[in-house]
Amino acid sequence: MIASEMTVASRWWWRPGWTPGRSFYDWQVVPTQPVADKLVEIFAPTLSSLPGFEQVDAGRLRIGVQGIGFVDGVKGVHLAALVAGARELLAGHAPFQITFGPPVVAQDSVRLPIALPEELLRVREDLTSALTEVWIRERIPDFGEPLHPYLTLAYATRPTPVRDISDALEQDGFTDFTIDDTVSAVSLVELQCENERYDWDEVSAADLLRVPDPIVERNIFDDLPPVRCPLRT
Repeated sequence: MIASEMTVASRWWWRPGWTPGRSFYDWQVVPTQPVADKLVEIFAPTLSSLPGFEQVDAGRLRIGVQGIGFVDGVKGVHLAALVAGARELLAGHAPFQITFGPPVVAQDSVRLPIALPEELLRVREDLTSALTEVWIRERIPDFGEPLHPYLTLAYATRPTPVRDISDALEQDGFTDFTIDDTVSAVSLVELQCENERYDWDEVSAADLLRVPDPIVERNIFDDLPPVRCPLRT
């Protein structure tokens, strides 16, 4: 559990393109509620003991998969086409299992990487393909960049020594921690950054392995009028 810097830095600074009141469309995978609640419960004692860290609550845990762009730059007709294309492609994937952990200390956070993320990477490829059907590659955020999926457990709010964080995680027995979950859908969200906090609203979703409506077989007798038997007297 190491980071590239001797201290983690505060998470809260404006990334390129972000300004107050601006929001961003992003495809994300959200952990199932039981797993999200369990993660918050398990890590709360350790993370609350670390000064300068804010734990992410269960409702905001997420895995970023593929960005689309700032909301004010995406036309409604384009968004509809992107969603339709993504749904069509993702319907060919079966739900799959992912494994979170063990935790690592990143430059500005404590994270759970996704172990063996191959299925999730294939989902990302399909999301990117849906984007290229509508836009040129140069417009797609992080096009061609490798995805290293992870779930953030806590953000740094001020510089904190990495050694203190790593020691706390190790002492509390998280060196080999993992937890499994199942991915059955991908969410399109509108991501906001306000008051040193990331929030989002779900705009749409794409289910994996969409099940078609059942085919009802008919026979030649289905269209015949019912036979009424005369009453016997």
